[in-house]
Amino acid sequence: MKRYINGLAIAFLFVTVFSVGMFSGASDVRAKEKGGTLAKKIQGSWTLVSIVNEQDGKKTDEFGPNPRGSMILTPDGHFAAIIMRATLPKFASNNREKGTAEENKAIVQGSIAYFGKYKVVSEKEGKVNMTVEGNTFPNLDGQSWERVITLKGDELRLTNPKPSVGGVANYHIWKRAK
Repeated sequence: MKRYINGLAIAFLFVTVFSVGMFSGASDVRAKEKGGTLAKKIQGSWTLVSIVNEQDGKKTDEFGPNPRGSMILTPDGHFAAIIMRATLPKFASNNREKGTAEENKAIVQGSIAYFGKYKVVSEKEGKVNMTVEGNTFPNLDGQSWERVITLKGDELRLTNPKPSVGGVANYHIWKRAK
């Protein structure tokens, strides 16, 4: 009898968790389809399509053609992003702590990762404040960034008006991860 009751309790817990997950997922889908808030619409996982830097009237692919990257925006206001060139050199030593100066330079200049907290500060203008808690370019630790985000279907465009590499702006294009 005790085994039967424990089984029922586990089944009830499973059904409850499953139902809550389904309904919250369904509400997220409805929010995205019917508008919802910008904060709700940008939540989720995103895959990098491109990052273009504009400087002195020229536009260049900051991380080369076909960059790789992932950005996650959580419902509770946390974010993490990893961005890199399509190809980074492998270390000849097969040990990341024993890279040559050239290997280390290529990795540092060809990638960046950062995380922190975000908050939508203007729905109408698409302004999002991102506070950096950690960055592989430590000069940016603790900074607050204002970004402009626009959405069109499964595409998120993020404008960085003050890129760390200089220039007028960086334009990031992300697609919703599937």
